[in-house]
Amino acid sequence: MKERKLEHDWFPEPLPNNVFLGERNWLYSSFAFRHYRSQRSIGVETGHDTGLYNGTFFDLGRNGEVKIGNYCTLVGAIICSDRRIVIEDYVFIAHEVVLADSFAATPPTRTQTWDKAQTLQSPLSIVIGENAWIGARAVLLGGACVGEGAIVGACSVVTETVPPYTIVAGNPARIIRTLDRGSIDHA
Repeated sequence: MKERKLEHDWFPEPLPNNVFLGERNWLYSSFAFRHYRSQRSIGVETGHDTGLYNGTFFDLGRNGEVKIGNYCTLVGAIICSDRRIVIEDYVFIAHEVVLADSFAATPPTRTQTWDKAQTLQSPLSIVIGENAWIGARAVLLGGACVGEGAIVGACSVVTETVPPYTIVAGNPARIIRTLDRGSIDHA
């Protein structure tokens, strides 16, 4: 397979073969995949018109899988998973947000093995619903499910479901306010 390099990239490595970027996307550098080990047929897939900006990193294990929708912006997000993360359309993820399966990172060991038959699809770890906003330095851990139109405050820690159209903040994140769906313009 032909090496895929970004025209503007300063980093000499090509994009991994199982990374698929949609039309009119921006990826600041293939350095985002420096610690990427996904063996899935599709490890990372983005929709169209999505931006993966400076400081965004994909530290995926062998079973790691990330699907990012259309018109999304990730600004320096750190995604560390050996499971599946889904980010739906129109999501904004601010600076230094962490999406991780657990609270503690561990380096891969040489004794770890991967069995393709282990699972057809990685278990779901984190879901961020359409039109959600995640504030700077928030942490979303395995089991987090942010509902459509929800807002996660800066530096919050989310481990559970955030209902649609709510604002949460704190550690652990708690509901601060419920948004009036009727006053939100979806045009």
